[in-house]
Amino acid sequence: MHGSYSYPLVALSIVVAVLASHAALQLIRQVALAPSRATSLGWLVGGAVAMGLGVWAMHFIGMLAYESPASVTYAPGLTALSVLIAMLASGLALWVNTLPRLTPMLLMTSGTIMGGGIATMHYTGMAAMQMHMPYRYDPLLFAVSIVVAVVAATAALWLGGFFLRQRRPNRIYQALAAGAMGLAIAGMHYIGMAAMEMIPLTTPIISPAGVGMNSGQNLWLALAIAIATLAVLGLALLAISAEQRMRRSRHYRSRLDGLLEYRTRELRHERDQVAVMLDSIDEGVISLDREGHIQHINPIAAELCGWDPSLARGRPWARILQLRHEGTLQSVASQLEGVLQRGEVVHMSSQTLLVARDGSECAVELKASPVRRRSGDVEGAVLVFRDISYRQAMIRRLNFQAHHDSLTGLHNRTAFDDALTAALGDGGFHQLLYLDLDFFKVVNDTCGHAAGDTVLRELSALMRAQVRETDVLARLGGDEFAVLLYRCSREQAIERAEALCAAVSAYRYYDEGRPFQLGVSIGVAPVEGGVQASEVLRQADGACYMAKQSGRNQVHAYHDGDAGFERAQREVQWLPLLHEALENDRFTLYIQPIRSLSDATSKPYYEVLLRYVNDSGEHLAPAHFMATAERFGLMPEIDIWVVTQALQVLESDDGRIESDAVLAINLSGQSMGDLRMRDQLAALVTQSSVMPQRLCFEITETAAISNLAQAREFIYSMRRLGCSFALDDFGSGMSSFAYLKELPVNQLKIDGAFVRNLTRDSLDAAIVSAICGICAQMGIITVAEYVERLELIPALELIGVDFVQGYGIGRPHPIGAPLISITPRNNGPAASLQG
Repeated sequence: MHGSYSYPLVALSIVVAVLASHAALQLIRQVALAPSRATSLGWLVGGAVAMGLGVWAMHFIGMLAYESPASVTYAPGLTALSVLIAMLASGLALWVNTLPRLTPMLLMTSGTIMGGGIATMHYTGMAAMQMHMPYRYDPLLFAVSIVVAVVAATAALWLGGFFLRQRRPNRIYQALAAGAMGLAIAGMHYIGMAAMEMIPLTTPIISPAGVGMNSGQNLWLALAIAIATLAVLGLALLAISAEQRMRRSRHYRSRLDGLLEYRTRELRHERDQVAVMLDSIDEGVISLDREGHIQHINPIAAELCGWDPSLARGRPWARILQLRHEGTLQSVASQLEGVLQRGEVVHMSSQTLLVARDGSECAVELKASPVRRRSGDVEGAVLVFRDISYRQAMIRRLNFQAHHDSLTGLHNRTAFDDALTAALGDGGFHQLLYLDLDFFKVVNDTCGHAAGDTVLRELSALMRAQVRETDVLARLGGDEFAVLLYRCSREQAIERAEALCAAVSAYRYYDEGRPFQLGVSIGVAPVEGGVQASEVLRQADGACYMAKQSGRNQVHAYHDGDAGFERAQREVQWLPLLHEALENDRFTLYIQPIRSLSDATSKPYYEVLLRYVNDSGEHLAPAHFMATAERFGLMPEIDIWVVTQALQVLESDDGRIESDAVLAINLSGQSMGDLRMRDQLAALVTQSSVMPQRLCFEITETAAISNLAQAREFIYSMRRLGCSFALDDFGSGMSSFAYLKELPVNQLKIDGAFVRNLTRDSLDAAIVSAICGICAQMGIITVAEYVERLELIPALELIGVDFVQGYGIGRPHPIGAPLISITPRNNGPAASLQG
């Protein structure tokens, strides 16, 4: 195309192209992000007009920049058509980017259509130029211009989609992309202009006068179009900016609303959680505002206060929570004023009563804490309290149980010891009664423990009625009681004790119509300063034992020098020694020979005797400790120990005793009545390798007849194992030959009282002769005890006694020691026996 270009207008056309490209990128994003279909359609139409006008303006200004030697005019119809084509192409670009997904195929197709549209708009505008001069297009440049248009359109669509996918597109990148697109559009235009070639004419063409535009007119027209286009593009950008601001504002407002709604939900949820938590705990909780009005009250607090929660809210706390001092019943509401006024934490841990709306009361433990703002000012308070009535009742109950007997309700041993210690230190003169029920075991064994408990409760009430309110009556354990009589003389104490004896003696317990009568033995001891509590109890216990020894249901008062008391105390002192002897083998065994008068070839026969070895090495006979062992029920254990040691001696066969010797072992009356001991004794015999025929058990006549049925059963059970039995000390008690028919014994030991003076007293000789005659008829072997003089032996042989035993035959000696041979004395001590 021949001619030149106005470079200012060329630059103006490029600026318009760049601005149009920038507006296109903004409009693509605006159309795609429109919140509704109507808004999107509006932006699509308006954007198509603004963008198409910009592209067309760049094209038209570029044509106005061309300075041709021939006058140029424009056909209005084609010019308007080119504008319409530009708008349609722009609308296509905007619509493509509203699609959900821009695929490569769709991008290429849309870019080709849009590029073709831009090229069509360009060449339609070129066709609108009327220069009265023929022209033609260079095919290569023509094709290049179309390719450039398609590439520019495709790049525009791709850039629009690229920036659309970005949350916040980079403005610098947008500017660079708009510049590149503008230069591409401008390049396409000027390539298309270069593709037009004017055909020279042989005859110059003279333009009609007044037709066409000169360079000055082109400049003003270009400026007018540029200004109008820039105004339209500016308004479009302003509208976009305003819309973006509104969208951001809506977005921020939406986010803010969402955040506020979220925080509101969170706060509401937290409030509900706090409310549920407060309503679920087992403590009363009340929250107050700054003025002390109730904001929240949980169900526990409402129940304790006796108010409906809906009625309690908004009321002053002091009207709902009425607090009183447990002792004075005065209001303690003033103690909580410091919480709201000074922000203090207040504790009320004890002696606080909560008076409910209906007037009922309960003990509470309360804590009030202030609630502060961030500034530190108090904006309310929280009151937390719990019902401790049950806990206080439990404390009182535990305290009562710690100092009282659970069965009778009397003071227990601990409380009595404390009272006795205090009485010894107060300087007063008091008396102590120690009570032990008589025949209580009969009720317990006959009627059962439930009946025994009933008797103890009833007798406790009876005894309580016999003492003063100021005195201390206590159950020390089992059927033992004690009374501490304050400021009481000895005579008054004895009088009170006799009244107790009379009351207990008059008491009857009926079981299925059978009456049971009990008694009580009471010991009296003074409670004076300077004496230990344990000593006072020891004195009273010893006096009680003396009362029981005197015939039961008696009163015995302790006094210095009381021989019976001292004897009883010696027995008590033996108790720990006997326990220690059983645990550490402080006992030892002796044997005393028993000689046959009728068979010189009989097996060796010994009676086993027991000795206690003290710290000095002395061997003490049972006479020292037997009474203590019987009093405290230790005889079964001692008997088991003796049998166990005797079996070990026989099993060992170590020369301490003849290998075929027979041992006679004494059993106590307590063992005869102990079924557990009988089973244990039978187990020892059956588990031992010793032949049972080598064992003969001796029982006293008194022990046998005290419970004849048990003794008979005991003897039968042991004889079935192969053991033999001897009835010891026959004649010392209430002897009766009828007992020999009831007791299946193998031997009978004649008491030494009839043997000692046999040769001097004809009556003793007749008694021994009668016993031997009866035993011979029954097949029972006889043994004479206390044979201390040799002249007794011929007389005993003449009477028919089978065996003899005593110092005249041999003294007791430890097992394993040689037999002591001495000259018998005319009068010597009796042989020491176990029982």
